[in-house]
Amino acid sequence: MKTSIKMIIIMMVIGIQANRLMAQNENVKAGIYLTAQDYKTGKLSYVPEAGKKLKLHEFLGGNHISVTSGSKKISLLKGNVFGYRDGGKDYRFYQNEAYQIIDTAGFPLYAHVQLIPQGKGYSRAETYFYSTGTATPVLNLTVVNVYRSFPEQNDFRYSIRNYFHGDADLMAYDSIAREYQIKYLYFEHQHAKGTQHASL
Repeated sequence: MKTSIKMIIIMMVIGIQANRLMAQNENVKAGIYLTAQDYKTGKLSYVPEAGKKLKLHEFLGGNHISVTSGSKKISLLKGNVFGYRDGGKDYRFYQNEAYQIIDTAGFPLYAHVQLIPQGKGYSRAETYFYSTGTATPVLNLTVVNVYRSFPEQNDFRYSIRNYFHGDADLMAYDSIAREYQIKYLYFEHQHAKGTQHASL
């Protein structure tokens, strides 16, 4: 009995400390997530000094990110870190490209701005991606890709094919329920299997 009470107290203290850390990081608008676990717990490393910004070195596929933190200039390979927060938005690196994390319920959805050839120049277009987890490859959000990514979830796969008529439909958002329709279908299948609705 005493051991159980001690364990409950220890768990409460750990929970309070984790909540404090997450609350502190919610006010921080920029920093680097070294690992996927750091992202999940909201732990930012190398927060920029006041007046300084993260440098993403995106030109010509730059492979590192740098920041001045604690009066030191830190440079890290993008392939060695999970991602970063900038302007209150979270991003994940995949193959040296930054993908904005726009939804994490069940599986992550991402937005990525790409340059598309148009006439004599280029225009910026936002395209959408997903992954089955925070450590799995980032894939184009298409009906075919999603169908293939969840081989054990037949009801979800069949729903994707029946419900969405084209790839663009996969980003349909229900403003009343405040969720993407693809996530609604995903969790309908999860509830049928008796699993819990959770964010990554």
